[in-house]
Amino acid sequence: MNDAPDFRAAEFARGMAVKRRNALTAIVTGGALAFLANRLSGSAMSAWGFLCGVLLGVLYANLYEYILHRFFLHWGKGFLVQRHALHHNSTGTAEEPRYVNFASSQLVVVALFVGNAIPVSLLDHFLHISLAPGALAAFTVYYLLYEEVHWRFHLGGWLPHWMLRARQHHMLHHGDFEGRYNVFLPICDWMFHHRAWKRGAMIPH
Repeated sequence: MNDAPDFRAAEFARGMAVKRRNALTAIVTGGALAFLANRLSGSAMSAWGFLCGVLLGVLYANLYEYILHRFFLHWGKGFLVQRHALHHNSTGTAEEPRYVNFASSQLVVVALFVGNAIPVSLLDHFLHISLAPGALAAFTVYYLLYEEVHWRFHLGGWLPHWMLRARQHHMLHHGDFEGRYNVFLPICDWMFHHRAWKRGAMIPH
């Protein structure tokens, strides 16, 4: 039976292995892309430029997460929506660890990083601002935090006390509340939904 402790333990171990491979893939891919962007920028990267790139990368990653989650994972009936539904439907079951990670294939992680490196690198190329290395480094760290924090929200593990509110924010999303598409850093959620929350419009479906 899928509810047997042995089955959940096996799913947990499998999910942990996937999470570790995803993290390693993200570090290698993101690091290589940041290094390549620095070499191709054509201008020396300053500490100020790197820090500005990091800020840009965090904001970009947060917006990308929001758009992907809201419009590609919850809108319509396509493959991505159906796949994401497995994550929602398995919450609290023995199969939950199977569907918590961003992807089960490391090729998807590589595609994620390469796809997002393109617009950032093009911006660097045309504007000559050398923000891509910092932005790609920040995108990498954001992805690692997303995977790890999301895992701990669902399956346990130490979290700083101030993140308990972020966990509540995310689990409300799983409780069929409108919005709350950012997992651990709800910048875009606040920007696009805080007025509705104040009005009490964000209620369960």
